[in-house]
Amino acid sequence: MNENGGMEKKSEEFRALYDQFVNSCDAAEMVGKWDKEEYGEMEGYFFNTLMGILMNVINADGNIGAREAEVLNECFGFSYTVDELIELYGYCGKDLEANYAENAHIAMGLLGGIDEGLAERFRELVLTICGIVAESEDGVLESEENLLATLRDAVLK
Repeated sequence: MNENGGMEKKSEEFRALYDQFVNSCDAAEMVGKWDKEEYGEMEGYFFNTLMGILMNVINADGNIGAREAEVLNECFGFSYTVDELIELYGYCGKDLEANYAENAHIAMGLLGGIDEGLAERFRELVLTICGIVAESEDGVLESEENLLATLRDAVLK
């Protein structure tokens, strides 16, 4: 299997995991297990948390590359250019950098209070997407490995 085929398969697997997670969120929300007044829509809350994590992983080496943009687009059905991602990161990057691990940990606590299986699916999403992004480059730099380790700690607690 070529590199693009392998990444495409991993992106499809991630998308299937993500769709399952969203369906589970919808089900939990429908039976009143989620406080929409406090947190907004459940899917939106966890999408934003996941995107904050992902943007940190993508920019961990101080560079947002074309392959990273391609992976993000493949996994979420977006059509961002590298320049648009740089602009997006410039707009909200400092907030993301300061809170990504804490937000992941809070998200895990909220999900664990609803359903441990749902928390496990989110944990799997985070670890899967981080792995896909890390593999999208030629190698993982120390700054990226440190960030990935921090994320693993945040979602495994």
